[in-house]
Amino acid sequence: MSKNAALPIVTVLLAILLSGVAVAQVGVPGKLTADNWEGLVPRGKEVDAIYGDIAMKNAAARAIIAASVNTRNANMTVRNVGGCLIDFAATSFESDQLSCFYPGRRKFPFSGMLERVDDAVTVVSPGTDDRPSCMVRYSLLPDQPVIEVTSTWKNTTGSDWTLAVEDDLRADGGKEDMPKTPNGTHDLFWFHDIYWGQAYGVRADGYRIRCNSNARETVLDYEAIDGQPAIMKPGESFEFTRQIIVAKDLVEVLAVNDELSGGPQAFSAKLSITDAKHQPVAGARIIISSGSTERGTVLTGNDGHVETRLPAGEYTLNVTAAGIDVLPPGTIRISVASGDNEFAVEAAYATGVVSAKITDGEARSIPAKVEFIGSGGTPTPNWGPETAEYFVRNLAYTEDGTFDVPLKAGTYDVIVSHGPEYDAVFTKVTVEGGKTSVLSASLKRSVKTPGWVSADFHSHSSPSGDNTGSQLGRVLNLAAEHVEFAPCTEHNRVSTYSHHIDALNLQSQLATVSGMELTGQPLPLNHQNVFPMKYTPRTQDGGGPTTDISPETQIERIALWDDRSEKLIQQNHPDMGWLFFDKDGDGKPDGGYSRGFEFMDVMEIHPIDKILDLQQFDVRDGKAFNNQRMLNWLQLLNQGFRIYGVVNTDAHYNFHGSGGLRNWIQSSTDDPAQIDSTEMMHASEQGRLIMSNGPYLEATFSADGKSVVSGQDLAAPSGKVSVHVRVQCPNWIDVDTVFVLVNGRRVDGLTFTRETTPDQFGNDTVKFDQDLNIELDGDAHIVVATGHRTEVLGDVLGPDWGRQHPAALTNPVFVDVDGNGFTPNKDTLDFPLPVKFP
Repeated sequence: MSKNAALPIVTVLLAILLSGVAVAQVGVPGKLTADNWEGLVPRGKEVDAIYGDIAMKNAAARAIIAASVNTRNANMTVRNVGGCLIDFAATSFESDQLSCFYPGRRKFPFSGMLERVDDAVTVVSPGTDDRPSCMVRYSLLPDQPVIEVTSTWKNTTGSDWTLAVEDDLRADGGKEDMPKTPNGTHDLFWFHDIYWGQAYGVRADGYRIRCNSNARETVLDYEAIDGQPAIMKPGESFEFTRQIIVAKDLVEVLAVNDELSGGPQAFSAKLSITDAKHQPVAGARIIISSGSTERGTVLTGNDGHVETRLPAGEYTLNVTAAGIDVLPPGTIRISVASGDNEFAVEAAYATGVVSAKITDGEARSIPAKVEFIGSGGTPTPNWGPETAEYFVRNLAYTEDGTFDVPLKAGTYDVIVSHGPEYDAVFTKVTVEGGKTSVLSASLKRSVKTPGWVSADFHSHSSPSGDNTGSQLGRVLNLAAEHVEFAPCTEHNRVSTYSHHIDALNLQSQLATVSGMELTGQPLPLNHQNVFPMKYTPRTQDGGGPTTDISPETQIERIALWDDRSEKLIQQNHPDMGWLFFDKDGDGKPDGGYSRGFEFMDVMEIHPIDKILDLQQFDVRDGKAFNNQRMLNWLQLLNQGFRIYGVVNTDAHYNFHGSGGLRNWIQSSTDDPAQIDSTEMMHASEQGRLIMSNGPYLEATFSADGKSVVSGQDLAAPSGKVSVHVRVQCPNWIDVDTVFVLVNGRRVDGLTFTRETTPDQFGNDTVKFDQDLNIELDGDAHIVVATGHRTEVLGDVLGPDWGRQHPAALTNPVFVDVDGNGFTPNKDTLDFPLPVKFP
């Protein structure tokens, strides 16, 4: 593959390196500064180092020990990491996938750091009358990808102390190809992120390890082989050492572990995988087993080769490429002997190459999303997990319309798309063994949106801490879906997409600005997105504010941050009854979290297609689980709240993650390279924003010679308002209804469907283009909506977003009829105002 991510303040007890001078000696710890950062910090999507942390390196590995302060958090969910190992990668293939190794299972908070003592880092947890002291020493073994962690406890209490010898660690594998040691008791605990290419092992001489893991966390209990408990009398000490191994894959971790434990010697084994046409198979996944025991998985490089180390013996290889068996399982056997070994495996099938060239209707290269679906017995490829970048499951993302990818010979259905302003191409490609098949697609920009740009205000990736998606993959996903403006909004951390946009040369396609989502308790209430924010790289939380248990205090803190700078503050996916009407959650109205209302500019009101059928509760798969935000928002508008609506994907992973919801914002430029984030902020604050999951809806409201767009005030002394409504869709979306809501209610004569008014609907790009006349007998807010009541968005948007009914709606226009300013009518739309959902 030409683009393939898979071939992927402190109390100082002793401070010797506080000057931050660049480290010259291999193995010598150094405090991270701007001067030495590049030479010390490992690479990898899970790296969380900041200035002030301590780096260690030797020829085989790099490690980061978090600064020993109680405010040090790696990210939103990996917290209290001061004095812990947070980044660790093998220099042969740097791809840090460790979130944190917590020595002592977080029971001994480290408040001091001893630096560069015998080329080691030592952290200290002072003892008390109720708890022993604990000193932890980190040192890298010479020229080995191994960090030795030695804890020394001293009993400072007045009684005997029985010590639980234990650690825990974070390594998130819920969406990764990350096998871990099965729960139980073992000599070695290991885990391996196969796709991203990093494996770890934990061992301790004289101990067996009882491990208990879930998708995120692992607890390690060390059981002495001699069965003796760790009991300290007052004043006595106890020392315990474990070693953590890092390597590209589990096979190498096991080879290093054998060396450390006196196990069998491992010998070089070179494996090459070719197809039936003798072409190398890149990214082939080789599971190596000895009898019924798996030794681990290795991946071939672009040349179809991989070199590993195995003890002498007989092995079975199960080989797959893009999730497809190269040969029937169990049929490939090899025998490893002392010395160098070379083995060649020829696949039972041939592969060809698909060479893609995607352009717009004017022959210009554009980002795109390309989906491959096996046809006529050809299997569908599965290149990588939802966290990947260019090749995600059966999707290929391209920043410039080009890629080359090997595929098993056969026929594939292909969907090429670039968001809902472009027609998608539905085609087939036939792949022949040993040949290159050209996939050409011209994506016509059928939907015209002059003066409006598309945006998603809410996305996440691995720095957020609640997912492991690649941030570069997020940017590719956004650009491929033709999102033109996307603030970076990681959880509890100010961050940026700018370096990814620059690296991918996407400046002409995607504008961004630094921001964050501040996520606190109680959930789901205390979530606020905000942009722009001042980004301070390589510092705690990127220089952003901390959370607060009070939603009112938290949103005030955001508003005052960065010297009271102007910001767009978005309330994310709220329980509206709890937030606005029921602060104490007892089911009785009490005014809600009213101190925060003045700071809310916009609020998420998706699921968007609920506008097509307003009900009291949001029912999904037959289960009512929340008040319906669309209805609740209209009720709020009737009560006098002027908080504009937005819809966002809240995407966390890269398989059809972005693109399923968007906002079109009024803009003075249609060129993403010229988008001004301040203008985006102001337009959104003023409600000049249309919400959609695909259909492009235009609505211009006119009265007495003045015209406005959504979000604005309009004087209509005559009570007569004209609305020009135009709906456009690409070739893969349709609508069958357009309707007007006046004060949240449908009005007779202002609902139009293909069944009742077929002549008003078109079958090409323009689905609806009509002037609608509204007569008002009093002040009213007006919302225009469109959608399809039965059809869904379908395959272009994938299995999740594709289940939505097409829908779009405007923000309200506030019409003043009596000349005394807009007055809300207080209608609750036949349902009581919501309270906290039980």
